[in-house]
Amino acid sequence: MTGHDRRKCERLVLSALSQGTPQGPVKESARAILADYCWREPLHEIVFQVLLAMPFDSPELARRQLPARLTRSGFPDVEVDDLFRPHFLSQAAAEELMHDLAKAEGSKQ
Repeated sequence: MTGHDRRKCERLVLSALSQGTPQGPVKESARAILADYCWREPLHEIVFQVLLAMPFDSPELARRQLPARLTRSGFPDVEVDDLFRPHFLSQAAAEELMHDLAKAEGSKQ
């Protein structure tokens, strides 16, 4: 998987994490599968950590609170609208992407 592909997959996983899937949230799957993942994009890692720290699975609350939580984490003015565009991933597809990222983690591309 190329670096560009990894960044794209990371973004899709973050979208599914932000919004959930038609089958429900993927927070616990993401926590388990990507616990030791080395994010290709540092901002993606911060967004991941902030989303996992949120004590709820509501996309509406995440959309409202994510910018402020990122600012408090030292990342002001982060554009998060892309994370809330429809992603059309099922829970199984989101988990498959997470596994693909976890496997590609050792890749230096």
